[in-house]
Amino acid sequence: MRLPSSFWNVTDRSRLAVVCDPGDLAAQLRARYPQFNVIESPTYLAGIAALANQPARGLLVGVDPNARKLESAVAGLRKAAGSSSRIVLCCRPSGEPAARSVLGSGADDYLIYPPRGEELDEALGLTSPAVAARQASLPLAATTPSWEELTGLAEVMARMGEGQRPLLERLCQWIAGSMRTAHVRIATADECVHVGDPQADAAVVETIMAGGKTLGQILVGARQKSPFSLTEIEKLRHYGQLIAHLIEASEQQQSWQSLAMIDEVTELPNRRYLLQALSELLQKAGAQRFRVTVLLFDLDGFKHFNDTYGHAAGDEILRDISRLFRQHCRQHDIVARYGGDEFVVVFWDADEPRVPGSKHPTDVLAVLRRAKEAIHSHAFPKLGPEAQGCITISGGLATFPWDAHDAESLVERADEALLQAKRAGKDRIHIVGRQGPVDESVPEEERLAED
Repeated sequence: MRLPSSFWNVTDRSRLAVVCDPGDLAAQLRARYPQFNVIESPTYLAGIAALANQPARGLLVGVDPNARKLESAVAGLRKAAGSSSRIVLCCRPSGEPAARSVLGSGADDYLIYPPRGEELDEALGLTSPAVAARQASLPLAATTPSWEELTGLAEVMARMGEGQRPLLERLCQWIAGSMRTAHVRIATADECVHVGDPQADAAVVETIMAGGKTLGQILVGARQKSPFSLTEIEKLRHYGQLIAHLIEASEQQQSWQSLAMIDEVTELPNRRYLLQALSELLQKAGAQRFRVTVLLFDLDGFKHFNDTYGHAAGDEILRDISRLFRQHCRQHDIVARYGGDEFVVVFWDADEPRVPGSKHPTDVLAVLRRAKEAIHSHAFPKLGPEAQGCITISGGLATFPWDAHDAESLVERADEALLQAKRAGKDRIHIVGRQGPVDESVPEEERLAED
């Protein structure tokens, strides 16, 4: 299970900058934040030039109280760094008045040199890997979620059955509101979703794990006004565990829903899926004004084969028929087992006709002819000497919008035509409203003209 490199390695692309280092700030940053590339500039002008080519997650700017135009230099650094970078001034005690005087020019904060590691974390809005590792080794402390968090989580969980991506999108929004940030990303092996800027640097990263297996990451962007507190970082650890459980539960629910829609013998969609999908397709067809044709067919004399060769042989016949029809239909057509030895095929044109003036269904009769020929020539291994040429089908065709306007009625009309085919001697296809069977050798345009 592999995650996109742009998410796993988000911090590898980030930089910290030190301008006019008052001592060994650069070395201190490299030791505390090894995940960042630290760049150094000896003067304010050099720092402005470097930032134009190498954007930085945060800047530490040494303050020289004797420097002329210090205010202009800080304003230039802010313009070069952009609004998303943290600019922190660093001065010796004697330079504190000068640092305070230029805070309004674009700096976010100032520190007295040499700063403590915790002060750097808070000023830059970062967490060092060492601190994060110590926190991760501690047991999760009990936290009390707010009413807004619980309400948001309840809304997320109420729609878990919609699939993993909608679930993760709602979780992104929920985390953004809870952590009070505009930028959140969640990356898993299958999905990458975000709120806010997808390229924003991550201030806090939490791994989503379940049973020792990594499922993904939560990447939370920095806030403009204040860094994340240790309590909020711990809260994100809770979110990581919660999301792991929700992802697993969502996958399990999707699996159950899929099983509820699949026929276990043929592995085709079942009747429940068919009626749901056909209803949605008819709504689309009504809005976009295209036709949908339903074929309902069954196997002639199937009970004889079941009684003679057993139900295992009967199931094998149903599987063979399923494969043959699926092979001869277009990819977007629906082939489903309706029940017993009855099958339904839904034909519709997903694209515009490639030939001007062509009519729907463009190749239903051709599909039926090929499928019937394939069934007739197929050697059913469970039937012994009767294997080849013994299976025939009878069916009925009905078309939306002329024959019916909803899914169940359209299938019922196709069933009426199927009964006509049975009464007429089997091994044939009837069309709703037509007295005789379909001749698959007649072109579709001529058949429609006759009707």
